[in-house]
Amino acid sequence: MKRPVIIIAVIIASLSAGIVLSPAAPTPPTIRALDRAATQDDFLPEGIPPLPSEEHTIRLLATADGIRYFVGQTKDAASTCLAIYPDDRPTQWVAGCGQPTDSREEIVRTGANGIVTAVLVSDDFDTTQLVEEGFKRVHENIYVIKTTRIPGA
Repeated sequence: MKRPVIIIAVIIASLSAGIVLSPAAPTPPTIRALDRAATQDDFLPEGIPPLPSEEHTIRLLATADGIRYFVGQTKDAASTCLAIYPDDRPTQWVAGCGQPTDSREEIVRTGANGIVTAVLVSDDFDTTQLVEEGFKRVHENIYVIKTTRIPGA
């Protein structure tokens, strides 16, 4: 009689330890800055193809060193894009999109040669490694590093 009770106790203890020791479940990435009402500044500059407004929220999240950083996200948050628009070189704008499912992942990393590389992260992302790599915060969700100019570019 004691043996089945001991076996059941061992199974319950093992299952409980597995739950406690398992890594935290992924949480979807969020960018609270997209929740504010849109302003005139949130319109993409001419030359950048528009996103369907009924499907995307677009906000200007930062301006630093003559560069504007726009973030667009689908209403279901399945896709998030970062557009980098250098005001002094408007034809060198660049954009990238990502579809992360975990707030511990970068949402998107994109850049323009000779200008910057930018990383878009969720609100609760641990930015320690980005800072150690030399990235500078221009917004809670955007970190940038200058890139070297390519000769002739």
